Amino acid sequence: MELFSLLLQGKTSTITLKRFKIAIGFFLLLGAGGEYIEGSTQVGSWINPGIITGVVLVLLLSTWLIGSGFSKDRFAFKSLILLRYFAISFGVFVLVAVFNLLAKASPGQYVDINGLRIPIKRCVDGNRRIIPDEKSREAYCVCAFEKITNNPELKEKYKARLEDNKATEVLQELESQFGTLGIRDCLLSSGINWTAPIADAMIRNWKKELTGTEFEQTNDVNKYCDCLIGEYQKFPLREVAAEGFGESAASIRVVQACAEASRK
Repeated sequence: MELFSLLLQGKTSTITLKRFKIAIGFFLLLGAGGEYIEGSTQVGSWINPGIITGVVLVLLLSTWLIGSGFSKDRFAFKSLILLRYFAISFGVFVLVAVFNLLAKASPGQYVDINGLRIPIKRCVDGNRRIIPDEKSREAYCVCAFEKITNNPELKEKYKARLEDNKATEVLQELESQFGTLGIRDCLLSSGINWTAPIADAMIRNWKKELTGTEFEQTNDVNKYCDCLIGEYQKFPLREVAAEGFGESAASIRVVQACAEASRK
């Protein structure tokens, strides 16, 4: 009787462990689907190598967890049954990603700015990694759209896209003009700090400005931009983003040092 009880306890423990693996596997897939959409939206690409690598790793881990949870025998990655559970994991990931994409595409809340009715949900959700606090994100988005629509030429040019839930794309297009338009001040007032998306956005902007210039012929642009962001991140973001920092002695030293270090 005692032996039977021990065997029963062992079987119950095994079943519990398998259920736990299955639950963790699906939980990882739920998170991966949402993070893929969020991250891809932030960097402006659906095939960013870093994001894709992370997704693949999560898919493989989830496949193992779910497969070993459901399989009666020992689950091995070289077995043909792997394909079945990988398909299940990939299917769940795609469903979650599509759901999150549709949620981001829905207009959501609107604000009336300078005679335009602009949906701001995508802007608010899309800046989650840059500005953690939701109220601060809302304030930033409203401020940014006010700056854009205060300019008659830009208001006329982007009116249709702003009202058609494409405000995020407008912001990305105007990224290089944030300082001129005053949108940089909106960011600063939101209390932002250095984050990977901010650093990536600055690098993209620098590369865009330097592509096709004489500087590109004499210097490695990638190395130069990596050097700049590495040095700038030693300063508070508020200081780097402040008007006039580019002409400061500190910034000039960084630019000169990175230009020298990136020569071909």
